[in-house]
Amino acid sequence: MTDETAVTESTTQTNDTPVSQTDAPPATVPETAPTETAPAAETDATVLGGETVEETTEAPVGPPEKYELALEGIELDVGLVAEAEPIFRELGLSNDQANALLPLAPKLMEQAQQASLQAMLDAGAQQRKDWLDAFNADPEIGGGKRSETEHLAAKGLDALGFKNTGFGDDGKSPHPFRQALNETGFGNHPDMIRAFRAIGQMAGEDGLFARENPGVREEVPAWKAMYPDDK
Repeated sequence: MTDETAVTESTTQTNDTPVSQTDAPPATVPETAPTETAPAAETDATVLGGETVEETTEAPVGPPEKYELALEGIELDVGLVAEAEPIFRELGLSNDQANALLPLAPKLMEQAQQASLQAMLDAGAQQRKDWLDAFNADPEIGGGKRSETEHLAAKGLDALGFKNTGFGDDGKSPHPFRQALNETGFGNHPDMIRAFRAIGQMAGEDGLFARENPGVREEVPAWKAMYPDDK
């Protein structure tokens, strides 16, 4: 009896002994999705002897030996092209780059012409104003005498045949000279006004200037002019 009890106790103790962690089955490692490899970028390449050599198709840059310039719809001036080429070379422009600039040339020229014309118009308008201011400030012909001066000057122009009407296709336009005085601004020049004022004074009834349509001139013998009382 004693031996059986001992065997039973020994067996019980063996079954109740906790299992060591080292005896546990290994943990399951989660499977990972296989990494997809991105396809290699397509390149224009040639494989020679196991080495990859990149092909280059870039156009040559820099000034060409001779520029071939053309602008659609416009015939380029040979002289201007010859003057432009050294500038293109100094800037290091290729033929394509130089041709790309050509369309800007007509626009730049047009803007330059417009700016030059506007500058001339502005200068002319300023000159006209300066002459008018000088005329108004002149005590002999301007200021309080302006109305009288304008009347006499117009009279002087009429006396010379430079009338303010009667010309042109419609017969109502001024004489070309009188029109030019107005368009150029010289009609405001103090000396021009002074001169025609003097002519207008001479064209008066008691003036020395021969008036237009003075009538038929009577021929008087010399003896009658010397002795008007003799009959």
